[in-house]
Amino acid sequence: MENFVKSLCLVIFVSVFTFIPLSFAGSDGAPMVEVPGGKFKSGPDLHEVEVKSFKIDKFEVTNAQYKKFRSDFPAPDGKDDHPVVEISYFDAEAYCKAQGKRLPTREEWEKAARGEDGRLYPWGNEFDPEAANTADDGPGDTTPVGSYEKGKSPYGAMDMSGNVWEWVDAWNTPDKRYRIQLGGSYFDDKKKSTTIANLLSIPDDMHTFVGFRCVK
Repeated sequence: MENFVKSLCLVIFVSVFTFIPLSFAGSDGAPMVEVPGGKFKSGPDLHEVEVKSFKIDKFEVTNAQYKKFRSDFPAPDGKDDHPVVEISYFDAEAYCKAQGKRLPTREEWEKAARGEDGRLYPWGNEFDPEAANTADDGPGDTTPVGSYEKGKSPYGAMDMSGNVWEWVDAWNTPDKRYRIQLGGSYFDDKKKSTTIANLLSIPDDMHTFVGFRCVK
């Protein structure tokens, strides 16, 4: 009994004083990771931004997951575990909503990717070709989600640099013409695959190098 109490006290101490990323399954069965609320360094100028706590998909939404949502979707053969692409902003938004989730804001996505310290890549400030699927040393196509273990973010989210750009719930201009995608892709080099790089597209656009993930 005494040993049990000591063990319980240790667990409580670790839980209170140490943040440990935990996985949660979304309604679509997708694993999610917890991102704690608080301030972080944002943008190229590292200005301070604060967000509330949220959960984000650990991986980009895959062809297999999207096919369950839309049975008529022409998913490519042999790529069930690759990120779904050629998805408009509205398609991505509808999928997340159907799962009881939503698209991340720009600030949420950025914190999930770079943590609190404003790092340039999810793993640090120096590019590592073994940490992301980019044009620098990648196969020239999407890869199965989670293939680059070295590239995980401080909270355990995968592929937030490279593989595919990801839609976020943010406009680039006051006239609300262009939506933003973040994270770079297999089609882009290391300079465009940072945690602060962005791509602009009208919401109806669909590209072979743009996908998404959800939050709640």
